[in-house]
Amino acid sequence: MKLAFIDIETTGLTVGYHQIIEIAIIREIDGKLDVYCTKIKPNDIKRADARALEINQYNETEWVDAPYDYEVVDEIANRLKGCTLIGHNVQFDHEFIEDLCWRHKVKLECKHRMVDTITLAHEHLYFIPSHALSAILVCFGMSKDGSHRALMDAYNMRTVYYKLLRASAIRRLWWRVRYQIKKTLS
Repeated sequence: MKLAFIDIETTGLTVGYHQIIEIAIIREIDGKLDVYCTKIKPNDIKRADARALEINQYNETEWVDAPYDYEVVDEIANRLKGCTLIGHNVQFDHEFIEDLCWRHKVKLECKHRMVDTITLAHEHLYFIPSHALSAILVCFGMSKDGSHRALMDAYNMRTVYYKLLRASAIRRLWWRVRYQIKKTLS
């Protein structure tokens, strides 16, 4: 099975209007990792949502040498070919990637099966008030450093996926007890 852990950062939330400005794809094929990450220079920064740029830590200096979307769309589509996509709110990422490919007439041939780590979190971490990736990291005692950068979020999400994938009832109980103790002490 070919898995692709994906994360994107965008200039806003509206597919077809806003753009991907950073993408990370961590492919796992036969137990081996293949990592791809690139910033993408926005075609029309004036359309960007200021809050999205702030969250994603966009600055012109870091993106000055970044390729445009048409320069990386083939690479993205090739890396996702035949893969099951895994992401935190994976439908959001998929829709932006699909739109990117559609605009540049590149066929996206990833598997239609997707795994959303938010769904796994709802099932196994029902006791935490938020299922944002940062909240899950806190629950697991993981660092949030580097959050809202595609590569770090993809690595963190991959770790979360494997923690949640086949969590036993005892493991879930331990997470809940530990979370309640931390909450009481803080």
